[in-house]
Amino acid sequence: MMNVMIVEDETIMRLAMTTLIDWGSNGFRIVYEANNGDQALQYIKEQPAVDIVITDLKMPVMDGLELIDELNQLEVTPHVVVLSAYDDFELVRKAFKRGVHDYILKSEMDPDVVLDLLNRIKNAYEAKQTLSRQSKEIFHGERLRLKQQTIREWLEIGVAPQMDPYVLEDLDMRLEWTNITVSILRVEGFAQVQERYGSSIGEFVSSVLKSIDQVLAEAGTGEVISCNPYEYAVLLSFKTNSLMYVRQSISQILDQIIFVLKEYINIHVTVGVSELCEEMSQLKTFYLQARKNADLRFVINKHRIIYPEDAKQFLQQSGETLIGKEKALLDALKEGDEQTVLHELDSMFALIKRSASMGNEALRTRYMELLMILVKFMHDHGYVDSQQVNKIEDLYQMAWLVDSADSLQAWILSLVQQLLKEIDKKAGQINRVIAIAQAYIKDHYREEITLGKISEMVHLSESHFSTLFSKAVGETFKEFVTKVRIEKAMESMKNEPYLKIYEVAERTGYASTEHFSRVFKKTTGMSPHKFMKTISEIV
Repeated sequence: MMNVMIVEDETIMRLAMTTLIDWGSNGFRIVYEANNGDQALQYIKEQPAVDIVITDLKMPVMDGLELIDELNQLEVTPHVVVLSAYDDFELVRKAFKRGVHDYILKSEMDPDVVLDLLNRIKNAYEAKQTLSRQSKEIFHGERLRLKQQTIREWLEIGVAPQMDPYVLEDLDMRLEWTNITVSILRVEGFAQVQERYGSSIGEFVSSVLKSIDQVLAEAGTGEVISCNPYEYAVLLSFKTNSLMYVRQSISQILDQIIFVLKEYINIHVTVGVSELCEEMSQLKTFYLQARKNADLRFVINKHRIIYPEDAKQFLQQSGETLIGKEKALLDALKEGDEQTVLHELDSMFALIKRSASMGNEALRTRYMELLMILVKFMHDHGYVDSQQVNKIEDLYQMAWLVDSADSLQAWILSLVQQLLKEIDKKAGQINRVIAIAQAYIKDHYREEITLGKISEMVHLSESHFSTLFSKAVGETFKEFVTKVRIEKAMESMKNEPYLKIYEVAERTGYASTEHFSRVFKKTTGMSPHKFMKTISEIV
């Protein structure tokens, strides 16, 4: 049994950690909960048999970094795991420099992830291998995850002005602080890739990342992250801002990546490239530019590299673009609101016809953009099947002939109407899946119920089912299970007031009376004993 200490100034977070997993049955025991680093340090000095310390980084009196420094001075140092908020990667980096190898994101405290981390620590302790090959691999993997998280935050949120200039060195990034370009690689024909890999799509993502990273390592510059299984962001940096040199280097590196992906993984990609970003603070803007350029693959051409000047030339020649004006149409499609969809489609048709004075070329371009918008929506939301693909190809060819705008619009309208039917069908399937899951939970609340078990029952991945469930029910899967169990517990206590608390806990799926009591109080605002006393007074 390993002794665990939790150091966290927020009561709610401490409660979440203590109730997250069944500590005892997994070989762990929480021996102390401290409000700050000073309390934790005093306890360890008096009771040194603490094996693992899970500590927050931001705390009053003594913060997590100061606590780590103090623990490093002791003869026997417990293994430290830091709790990190989404924007705390700078503090995590400093913790890493102090010898900490493990961290948990507060926003991703999944029981299986936490338990897997603790078991890795326990196995390392039992094997008495403080610097084994396994622990080195774990350290490398965690640092790689932190590096990828850092890059993702730079692209999606932006680079903090106070960013430590040594972060590139500390995370072993092949990047400079200036002269950076962002490229977005989109996998074409991803439906076929999914069929090929099935449930092993993670292996595909890993192969793509390794292949690209190998090219970047040989080039001596650049990092890559996965945005999703069919989209990857590549950052390249250069020691000069000479556009001729930069363009030549980008072209050589991206051509090599395209070749490697085709040769070894058998996939084609289209690449959207940003302009040269002179400062890290501009990274988010240029990331969005690269994404927009990659989007133009539907109207310029697939299987190619789309540079900023390609995009500008296309938009300058084609008059008033529809790109950026599609939000209302896409929102209506997401909601499956047929009347609003048709209204917004008519608005798009009206906007397209304004380009008629510029000639058929501009008119064709506008219809191609509308098709791009619709195809991208269908692709991103899983509505493209073989029948629709054939229809889309017909529409593309018809757009280039464009003998009659009205005839082309009739084809597009037919496509949208078919899409609306698919959306309505999918919505009905989702409702049935959620209803089945809810019914099962209500019927089997006394048994062990896990997200994996239910998602397998309805033939969906855990992440996909979890997202659908939360959106449809308005609360997470875990919250719903807890609500059902507590409601059943309250019902049992009202109907059978002579029951013991442990009997109520067992009847409602809780193996531990203490765990049940904590959850009950957190949910209802009072302890089970107080609730039963309230019932008896009413009676």
